Amino acid sequence: MAYQNIGTPRFYISLGEYLNSIGGLGVTSSEGQDVSSIGFLNPSNPITISTPSSGDGEADIDFTFSAAKSFLSEDKGYFAILGHNFASQSSKFSITDPEESTGINETEIINSDISGEYYRTAAHDGFTIFSCNYGAFDDESSGIRFRPSGSPKIGCVSFGNFYDMPHSPDLNLNLTTEYDGIKTTQTKGGATLSNALYTKPADWGNQGAWQLGTNASNFRSGRRSWDLSFSYFSDTDIMPINASQSHAAYSSNGYNVNSNPTDINTGSENGGTAGQFQSNILDGDDFFSQVINRTMGGHLPFIFQPDNANNNPDQFAICRFEMDSITYTQVANNTYNLKLKIREVW
Repeated sequence: MAYQNIGTPRFYISLGEYLNSIGGLGVTSSEGQDVSSIGFLNPSNPITISTPSSGDGEADIDFTFSAAKSFLSEDKGYFAILGHNFASQSSKFSITDPEESTGINETEIINSDISGEYYRTAAHDGFTIFSCNYGAFDDESSGIRFRPSGSPKIGCVSFGNFYDMPHSPDLNLNLTTEYDGIKTTQTKGGATLSNALYTKPADWGNQGAWQLGTNASNFRSGRRSWDLSFSYFSDTDIMPINASQSHAAYSSNGYNVNSNPTDINTGSENGGTAGQFQSNILDGDDFFSQVINRTMGGHLPFIFQPDNANNNPDQFAICRFEMDSITYTQVANNTYNLKLKIREVW
């Protein structure tokens, strides 16, 4: 699908942003370089990766956090490397130890050559996104390994889980291009004066935002925003079954076990303790747990793709929710409607 049509929206929720906000993320470099800035979803000031001092020619950037598996759904993982120049510098990268990369199941979303060897390449400078399975990572860390040549740069690295809405939005949606950075005034003589504070997202170093190609400029002006309405969502799609960190249920007999036994472990064969919830606020696969809670409403940014079947480079945006609250409107038994306002930020 071309143009800017909206299909089934996808949210790439940056775990780095969320863990930074609660003080649970560390970013380290094997070369002793200060790389802390790349854990934030802001690629406007790329850093140059230091040349490896070790004999194997490999430079590591590790994201360390405790209880990684508590936050990551294994089969819906993603890595996004924004503001890079890997193609022109002939730099290769891997998201795990190349000798232990089985089970990662990397799948290209855009600009990532995952065929052939353990180390990956990008066909173009700009940005790279691919999905992966976090089940093959260890419990305490994840990272990127480089075999750099020349002067490879990175604006930021976003990793975490993506969430696809259960279905596409209603037809009564709005796609707006704002020019809020332009201020006009009319003089006493009737002349119109205009001052542009900003007209488009900030460049990612020498690269325009969301561009592919060497030193490609961004000529698209304006700020995008989306007003979306969704109807007839099941409560299990948008609400957490268990909004606590603990898996403990209300009683030893379990909570609601008779009406919805799939919510509760019946024994150790389900991977947990009998009578306890199977999920919690950290690993629940509902919209609130995966998206709203991890972005703290409109506080933290995320990568938005309005149509998960369209991987063209102009289909991505760094956004925030622009809502003071989220309202679930019940329209039938255990069935709800909701509205979202999503606004591009930089």
